[in-house]
Amino acid sequence: MNREKHSIVIVDNSIQAMFKTIESLRLYFESVVVFNSEDDFLEHLKHQSADIILLNLDLQPNDALAILKDVRNRKLEPAPFVIIYSEKQDDFLQELAFNSGVDGFINFHLKGSVMQLFLRNILRRRVSSAPLKTREVQLDADKHLVYKNGIPIQLPRKEFKLFELLYNSSDKFFSKREIAAMIWQDEAVAAKRTIDVHVYNIRRFFGKRIIQSKKGRGYRINKKLTG
Repeated sequence: MNREKHSIVIVDNSIQAMFKTIESLRLYFESVVVFNSEDDFLEHLKHQSADIILLNLDLQPNDALAILKDVRNRKLEPAPFVIIYSEKQDDFLQELAFNSGVDGFINFHLKGSVMQLFLRNILRRRVSSAPLKTREVQLDADKHLVYKNGIPIQLPRKEFKLFELLYNSSDKFFSKREIAAMIWQDEAVAAKRTIDVHVYNIRRFFGKRIIQSKKGRGYRINKKLTG
């Protein structure tokens, strides 16, 4: 198997619990480096770049959010994707992480195959790092791609479906209940932070103004930016 030429850095105080996942990732990625010390990890960043940084939420003595802030303040080029993983599924923790600028939050359940698929999907997004300046947008529903100025932007299935829904009805505000029913087929999703997180992720790639929100009405696409 040809391994992908990407650098994955893992920071976790409990490396034993990650052993099987680490071995699985090494089958798919050319470089997988593991640190159980924050100081050693930060020293590594001075000399080596990383495509993805995986942080255990409950790192000690500083938690993952504090380390995330330190990484962002370093303004690394190219900027790595930072992913937080945890066995906890608390909506508040995920919201806090995304508001702090994390690129992903995954529930870690010791399955390396799931982790490597998640990371490969994240890495495909690197093509979307260029800012979007024109109004021309095209959608490829089969591949879940959004083309802006000819540049393909890979979105996960649910995020693509949300973008597609708003884009195809640009004059309409969709409530969370409507979005939950049409995309998840489950109105109960509207009561969670799931839709907010998906909107946040879309805005990270297209800019904060791409999706407009209005209290009591919901979300709609900003047609001035999509043409």
